[in-house]
Amino acid sequence: MIVGGGFIAYQKLISLINTEAKLVVIAPQIIDEVRQLEGEFPYRRNIQFIEREYEFGDEKNAFIVIAATNIEELNNMIANRCRDQGILTNSVDQPEYCDFDLPSIIDSGAIKVAINTNGQTPSVTQKIRKDLQIIIDRDYKKLIPIISDFREIVNQKIPGEQNLKRRAKLIRWFTDRIFKISGQ
Repeated sequence: MIVGGGFIAYQKLISLINTEAKLVVIAPQIIDEVRQLEGEFPYRRNIQFIEREYEFGDEKNAFIVIAATNIEELNNMIANRCRDQGILTNSVDQPEYCDFDLPSIIDSGAIKVAINTNGQTPSVTQKIRKDLQIIIDRDYKKLIPIISDFREIVNQKIPGEQNLKRRAKLIRWFTDRIFKISGQ
């Protein structure tokens, strides 16, 4: 469950939308960007929108609750209520009220990177994510299939547990060579 329907909630939903979780968003106003995360057929996601203020007990059946309103006191109150009931909670930008962190995720196919500043500087987390996304897409993403294909060939040609170190050394050598050739 996410309490909040603005940009903060949007940022948190981004890291959850590709999961199998049933997501519930409760907020008096839900921005279009949040609604669009629901997707369209055949990529429709399991998101329920409830347009109203948070009410005591909304969290009752939730496994995880993210308090993502722009009202710090409300977020902390929700976090405290959840803790009293043994529900995992995250009160955005308030690490002391969080049982877990939701890092900013780069998902670039075979490359996945999580970035987190422990809730201290979300803007820095977002900046790092954007910068790394550019570097990964520009410099690394195209090399993954080449190195993966080589790795598969090596594993086929040099099988067996006794050859593990030999295979790893050869794959590291090839990886270093590919990065040198590509200017990385």
